[in-house]
Amino acid sequence: MSKILISHPIDPETADDLGLREVYYPLNKELAGVDEPIFYAPNSGEECLYIPTIATKQQPDEEHDPSLEVLRQVLVTFQPDVLIAGNNAVPGTALYAWRQAVGHTRSLRVIRRGVDTRAIDRQAANEQSVSVGNLPGINSPYVARHQVQQLKLNEAQPNSKIAVIGVGNIGKNIALNALILGLDVHLFSPSLQNPARRNITLLERSIPPERVTCAPSLEAAFQDAAYVSVAVPWVNSQGKPNIDMFSQQHLESVRKNARISSASPPRMFSSQALAWMNDQVMRGELYVRIDTAKRLAEEIKQDYPYLDLAHDVAFAASDCQQALDQAMLKQARNFIAQSQNRYASVGA
Repeated sequence: MSKILISHPIDPETADDLGLREVYYPLNKELAGVDEPIFYAPNSGEECLYIPTIATKQQPDEEHDPSLEVLRQVLVTFQPDVLIAGNNAVPGTALYAWRQAVGHTRSLRVIRRGVDTRAIDRQAANEQSVSVGNLPGINSPYVARHQVQQLKLNEAQPNSKIAVIGVGNIGKNIALNALILGLDVHLFSPSLQNPARRNITLLERSIPPERVTCAPSLEAAFQDAAYVSVAVPWVNSQGKPNIDMFSQQHLESVRKNARISSASPPRMFSSQALAWMNDQVMRGELYVRIDTAKRLAEEIKQDYPYLDLAHDVAFAASDCQQALDQAMLKQARNFIAQSQNRYASVGA
């Protein structure tokens, strides 16, 4: 019997399809101390345990977060093959306890229901032989759609400059939308800095090279932009965090009353940049929306109260949620099936 633990909210329709029902008694004695709603589905050949409050109750201060103890306890007790996490942290203590509970012969996997895996202790996962997966590209069209709405690009004057920082799955969709709306599209991405490869990279992303400007620097991209879209991963190609990537000087060069929307972590903006944006928003001379993980939004909200800090709003649409759910379950089941086939081959 394969086992899947889901520690982050999923779409209600997915929960119904799985047959998840709240259990009002512990599955066994060890879960008696878990004072959270627990949903369970014993399907043919598969058990699913669903405790969404592990994620929704998580606190920014992870060292004193009781939800992490709940996660550790359930991993030890339920002993799943796969843990599905959202933006909630999966610390090394939980991974170690999980591995110790199931032993060293079973294959284990954590799947991030999204893209950013930095809340998962990757080093501990490697040490405990727990593989880590994510779902790149699944939510990108929905995040792009959300940014287009927040930037109000449908109301933009023709030929207004938009700076698209990051031209991955999210950025390319924003750039294509901006082109349809007749905007002056300026792109910045490390992948576009090599002139010999630039056109090939753009065409691979379905962006017509002749209709966009590839900025040679961040300074050039921000300069006089009426709209700024940021969708840059936390970790760069060298594996280092993009902390303080955007300075106050970058932000000061945008047009007055510019609109900025970011799907990247807040700390990619320097503290001076965040403070400057907060002041400009307070004055009514700038709009800033940063949609990020709940704990990251809560970390900086008290210091920058005028910034529009949201969490997971871009993913809230039911069609996005269902797409993520289908992808995570497919990956989980494929992993379990491959693991079982591997064991069967060894046993034969």
